[in-house]
Amino acid sequence: MAPVKKNVLITGANRGIGLSLCKAFIARNYNVFGSVRPESRDDPSVAELRKTGASVIEFDVTDESTIAAAFDSWGDKPLDILINNAGAPTRPRMWDEVTAEALIDKFRVNAVGPFIVSQIFMPALEKSKSPKIINIASNAGQIAANKDGKYMAYKVSKTALNQVTRSLGMQMEMTKSKVIVAGIHPGWIPTKLTGMTGPDQMDVQIPKIVKTIESIGASQNGGFMDAEGKIMEF
Repeated sequence: MAPVKKNVLITGANRGIGLSLCKAFIARNYNVFGSVRPESRDDPSVAELRKTGASVIEFDVTDESTIAAAFDSWGDKPLDILINNAGAPTRPRMWDEVTAEALIDKFRVNAVGPFIVSQIFMPALEKSKSPKIINIASNAGQIAANKDGKYMAYKVSKTALNQVTRSLGMQMEMTKSKVIVAGIHPGWIPTKLTGMTGPDQMDVQIPKIVKTIESIGASQNGGFMDAEGKIMEF
């Protein structure tokens, strides 16, 4: 009897790291579900996502009602891996360009979104034998590593995401849940979100990330690590 395929849901799946993760997990024989925003359904990038063989799910990580509707359509199947990848871009760069709107927008997408998606899909995760929530984090969220203060709104939101990862992981352990929560800094990969800048290569980093996700265990619950699984300071 053939082994049952594991189910993985990747948010922000129609481009960049999300799309590459979809391709990598499909190549490793997972059932892959990729989320896209409803307003993006006619974008060519969504057609590219469909070509990978992934099942496309529509929701906006900043709109709780759309996430709830997506969960309602999920059915009774378990969710083995949830990868919270959807994110807001790094700009504005300098402090005097930062507005309240920019701070709130980054916070909603990069910190609140992953938490709400995890919360709403928790019943599906609990049906898995070894469920994992993976938050695509950033070394930009490390307070001690902040050397120039640039991209303040983005950094603040990623610091908040680290706290979400740590706190949720601790609470999963406290309540004896099977769910393991971890944050992964994927590297600085050129994508639309980074303005196509960065020294790391997608085809090098993605296999490392997938290997790390598959190897994460209970001892790393609530942890923050790089693409190779090396522990990083929050």
